Amino acid sequence: MIVNINTWYHIKFLAIVFCLFSCSNDLPARSNDIPAQEMPGESFTISSEFMKEDRKIQVALPKGYNEWTEYNVHYMLDPVWNMQLRKSLLDFMQTNAMSPKTILVGIVSLDRNSDMTPTKSDRLATSGNADNFIKFITKEVKPFIEKKYKTTGHNTFAGHSFGGLCVMYSFLKSPDSFDAYLVGDPSFWYDDKLLVKMAKEKLPKIDSGKTLFIAGRQGSAFEAMGIDAMELVLKENAHESLDWKVIAYEDENHNSVIYKLNYDGIKFIADDYRNSLIKLRPNQGEVVPGIPVEISVSRPDIDNLRYTTDDTEPNFGSVLFKEKITISEPATVKIKVPTTRSKSFPAISGNFVEGEKLEGIKKSNKFKKGLSYKYYEVELKQLPDFNSLDIKKAGIVTEQGFGLNSFPRKENFACVYEGFIEAKSDGYHYFMTSSDDGFKFYLHDKLIISNDWRHTAYDIKSTVVYLKKGLHPVRYEYFQYKGNFVINLFAKFPENEDVTRIDFSRFYQTQK
Repeated sequence: MIVNINTWYHIKFLAIVFCLFSCSNDLPARSNDIPAQEMPGESFTISSEFMKEDRKIQVALPKGYNEWTEYNVHYMLDPVWNMQLRKSLLDFMQTNAMSPKTILVGIVSLDRNSDMTPTKSDRLATSGNADNFIKFITKEVKPFIEKKYKTTGHNTFAGHSFGGLCVMYSFLKSPDSFDAYLVGDPSFWYDDKLLVKMAKEKLPKIDSGKTLFIAGRQGSAFEAMGIDAMELVLKENAHESLDWKVIAYEDENHNSVIYKLNYDGIKFIADDYRNSLIKLRPNQGEVVPGIPVEISVSRPDIDNLRYTTDDTEPNFGSVLFKEKITISEPATVKIKVPTTRSKSFPAISGNFVEGEKLEGIKKSNKFKKGLSYKYYEVELKQLPDFNSLDIKKAGIVTEQGFGLNSFPRKENFACVYEGFIEAKSDGYHYFMTSSDDGFKFYLHDKLIISNDWRHTAYDIKSTVVYLKKGLHPVRYEYFQYKGNFVINLFAKFPENEDVTRIDFSRFYQTQK
């Protein structure tokens, strides 16, 4: 078929008009398009000064929520239609260490045309109340959440369609209200592309290290929604401190694109979360001046890892991590993937102080295998002063696992182990521990690893010390609150290249 140029432009014009008309009818949250769903979490009502009425919010807590951990907060619009999906995505990404554990807050709107549009439109009778709606969220909902829950202070604001328009309006008007903005297939066409014009003026002045993710659909919809125009403005005017991204998805419609853009948006916003996955091995210790200590990294596959050894925060000009870090003097090592974001995860830090070659005791007949232990029954949140507790049981343990299964209680108990560990050769000894719950490791009466409080055995602590051949006094303190109970001890000895579990044949006690 042959189409002349005038007919082609006429068809294109009609397509754009049709798309604008569809979007103005309150997509994607039309009840005949997406059925309302049961929202996860708990419902709360806030009496709003700005909205002049009671408003409902929905709060869904992350898996494993507890009162002693701080959480990021993700504020989203249209929870009646989208909150189940958003919660499942957050749960999946948190389980797979792709994003931090996050409190999800849904802001319910009975009239989206009113709440989410910044100016009055003749076509939408109730439009133009976005300023009050945003004040309701920032000045009433946020304080409510921050008072009720323990939060990190890192907040995301997310919306789709008119919701995306509202989120972008909030970013341009008051960028410091949130740290990250997730804008889904936004209606930037609204009011003759008001926000595109607004962005030209505002973007160069937004020097605050924020994160902005915008996504839509490829083809005529990308232009019709005004996303192409906004992308151009961002390329020409965005401050270098703004970490932004625009994506167009092919073969999607206004509703189906929600899944992809929310997954990619959450992932992009949580990009620097990978810094929290980095672990220094060891993450502390003692350095004998002039004798090199090797420090490895648990996630060497992460690109653009930078480190410093002078206690400064790594930046894009810092040394690029390759295979290992070597230090021969006391140092504070910091490592991270640098970012321009205002609230990013801090560098992972390891403090290495000046040490000495610790003398060992010569092994003799006055020593026998095992560690002595004292067992206590007590409910704790952290390790106590054991001198204030009554000993319930005492003895000798010579088995892997510290004999925890043999104790009368499986919850609410504590124990202390004392004895000596054998260094079979001179050199740096690398120790790694994990426990469920709190644990402390003393060597030569010096605390060298502290992993106190209630936690799982996934939290690994490590250190390095120089031991000369012989027996060295050790003390281990442990408490069990509830759930699993375990103590894991690993080491890399001078005579071995690999990290191995410490065999109990290395432990000794004094003959009595």
